[in-house]
Amino acid sequence: MALPMDQTTFLAFYRDTMQSYSKSFKRYTVKLLKDKGLITFDEQVDFGSAQYVEKGTTISSTTMNPRFSGFYELLEFTKLYKYSVPIFYESSSEASLPDVLDSLGCYSFDPDDFTPTFTISTSITECLPLYWIDGSDIYIKFVLQKSYYNPSNDLISYRFPIVIYINTEAGILEIRYDSTRYDPHFSRDDYRNLVIECIRWLRESLNLKLFICEHRALIPTIKGNTDGSVKIYKQMMDLSSGGAAELTASESTDYVLPFIGELRELISENEELFNCSPAIRELLTKYLDDKEATASYPYVYVKWVMPVETDSYMIKITFDYFDSVYTVMQHISGDCKDLGRERMNNAIKYLCESGSYTKGVELWPES
Repeated sequence: MALPMDQTTFLAFYRDTMQSYSKSFKRYTVKLLKDKGLITFDEQVDFGSAQYVEKGTTISSTTMNPRFSGFYELLEFTKLYKYSVPIFYESSSEASLPDVLDSLGCYSFDPDDFTPTFTISTSITECLPLYWIDGSDIYIKFVLQKSYYNPSNDLISYRFPIVIYINTEAGILEIRYDSTRYDPHFSRDDYRNLVIECIRWLRESLNLKLFICEHRALIPTIKGNTDGSVKIYKQMMDLSSGGAAELTASESTDYVLPFIGELRELISENEELFNCSPAIRELLTKYLDDKEATASYPYVYVKWVMPVETDSYMIKITFDYFDSVYTVMQHISGDCKDLGRERMNNAIKYLCESGSYTKGVELWPES
């Protein structure tokens, strides 16, 4: 088990984690704090339980204040994550999932009555997760400690949450996680290992039967959606092999799709680094141009279209990714104002209810 830290060191993990997020997510967080009545910028006005903070210091001052620990723990349950891996499940236990979690010694999270344990693990195997119940949905959160070097070459330690979202009505779960910060040694295999460790925990600790997410119906189902609320993103492009192709996904066809949204997101998330390195910005722009003309990838972009464009959002769905078994969903921020869990929950609900995702064969321990 992880060893306890002193309070200041533990709170610094909240601070340094939040400071590494994009400006848009920081603005989103400050708005949440204000909307919940937890902070005020006016020291002359009595806002009851609201904490006065100076503008420009909201993140640094609230993260280092223990009274806000519950807020930041809840934020990790409810934030938008960059990646998710959907898996269907069946429970083999007669007990309810909350009862099973309690029997494991997992902590039920109450945002209004939260006391930190002042521990952060380094691996899932030694981590005792928190869980939070919201209606019929269950959220299980592991938090690992990781580190990176910032542009000033300072080593920064931060929190790396992994949330398992369980939709009990649809019988599907998602393993949600972000990309790591500036870590050249963290590869695709490391992300795969995180997913596999979560799957092992779900199978061995919660006694769940797990099934692959079958996606063969996704393309025709969404193409058949006549109201235009959900659509496949595609375009015509010249390929390096000559000729042109309509870039629509199918089970046996490679295709190319735009990287613009992902590139913008990458630059936005790492704004400080790119401001110091305009050469890197130019290099990635050239890479984008080259890839649009030459590359083929087994994925498709799906867009949820809303009346207000800034409410619309896009997901990149990569088929048969880790070990040619798992579907990986990348939730692209873009210009969407929603940086919370709602868009992820709505997307997985639609994909299940529409028949785009169906339960496939059972995942065996070696998967």
